[in-house]
Amino acid sequence: MKRLRELQLRFQDYLTSGNDDIEKDIVSTPDALAEHRLGAYYNAYRIRLIDILALDYSAIEKHLGREAFENMALDYLARFPSTQPSVRWFGQHLPQYLEQHFDYYDHEFLAELAHFEWTQGLIFDADNGSELFGLEDMALVPAETWATLTIQFKPAMKWLDLYWNVCPYSVAIDNDETPPEAHRDEIPLRWLLWRKNRNPNWRSLDVHEAWAIEMACRGANFAALCEGLCEWVSEDQVAITAAGFLKQWISDELVVGVGSGT
Repeated sequence: MKRLRELQLRFQDYLTSGNDDIEKDIVSTPDALAEHRLGAYYNAYRIRLIDILALDYSAIEKHLGREAFENMALDYLARFPSTQPSVRWFGQHLPQYLEQHFDYYDHEFLAELAHFEWTQGLIFDADNGSELFGLEDMALVPAETWATLTIQFKPAMKWLDLYWNVCPYSVAIDNDETPPEAHRDEIPLRWLLWRKNRNPNWRSLDVHEAWAIEMACRGANFAALCEGLCEWVSEDQVAITAAGFLKQWISDELVVGVGSGT
């Protein structure tokens, strides 16, 4: 058994690093040398990981083209070898790689595009939480508790602050449409991402909604949200605005419950 384990580890070392110590344990024949037999597995391993990366980052593959994408993926593999039992996590460092190591003229744009695509995958895999909180449930909340109301969001929700127009670009390129020209804004735009009807959804947020949903996630109650929103909304409209945000979040199927905070 120990011998088998040693063979497995050496074979793994060969696949991941190219160390050919395992070659002496492989039988050669006139029709198939040991190095050729091993090479089939070596190449298949890399092809499989490239295909996995292309599934997770389809927009980047289309942006670069298959050949350039494969070359990029091989360099990524050399810098960030697969270390998890599941290939699901092989691509988790690609945004970092594109930002720090990829010598390409629009690597900053590609890094944000990768971040967006990876987050969509996380949203798709995330727990959707308990039963959703609906508008009919909101009608049952006593009026006297609104001031201390806190909001619980489902786990399958995240947000990204992006400088580049990667969201509309990704939609266009995945639909085989002509994408908009890549451009960078001076300040980032916050994008909310969540799963609805088993699919990733996203939309941009105005600055006051972005602030409100972040504070609500941190546990701020309805009164605190109203107080903070006064920076953007007049005092006579702030309660209506906050209630409108809550209605929108419930309609988007983001809310799994409400509670009474302090």
